[in-house]
Amino acid sequence: MVKKLSDRHIEDLRFRRGIIDGDEDILAEFYEKYFSRLYRYIYYRVGRDHQHAEEVVNDTFVESIEKIEKFDSERGNLEAWLIILSRNKIRSLNNSMRRATNYERSWSMLEGELDTIFSSISDISEQEAYLENEELSNAVGLVMGSLPEDYSQLLELKYKDELSTKDIAARLKKTEKSIESKLTRARAAFRQLFTATNADIISI
Repeated sequence: MVKKLSDRHIEDLRFRRGIIDGDEDILAEFYEKYFSRLYRYIYYRVGRDHQHAEEVVNDTFVESIEKIEKFDSERGNLEAWLIILSRNKIRSLNNSMRRATNYERSWSMLEGELDTIFSSISDISEQEAYLENEELSNAVGLVMGSLPEDYSQLLELKYKDELSTKDIAARLKKTEKSIESKLTRARAAFRQLFTATNADIISI
């Protein structure tokens, strides 16, 4: 029996063939489809530095185009392959900036409420105790990168930048009530996604 290919598998093969053939329209479509997703994954791993995130994204795309013939759709999808390619570049950049350890620590996951999780990441004095939880640290960063952009933005402003609801509302030109409501949904989305994707490693 012939295995039916999924729509995603078919699209991945179309991108692979188009890139190999040097089809500029396919290249543009490939870049447009994956830039934002890859950027958000990388952004949280290079210290929320926009310039460095874009640099790693672009370098990853260059490498993916150069190595596209090595992409095997039977072993994973194209997005996952791009993320794998980006990891060494992220590590090299952070090492060159001598900041890898701090950024790994900054996404430490603690048992308890989301407030505890995010309030802890700004406390450098406590981060030493969290270092051994590197897997959880990476998981938190991945979940943040997977949330809708407006949710991750709110969580960043609230817990990383430590802005009040009033200040967030002013910055985003929204009412405090709407921000409070959306922040509640963002917290719930974070918990749900983290629990669903990392149930096997929540064991601090």
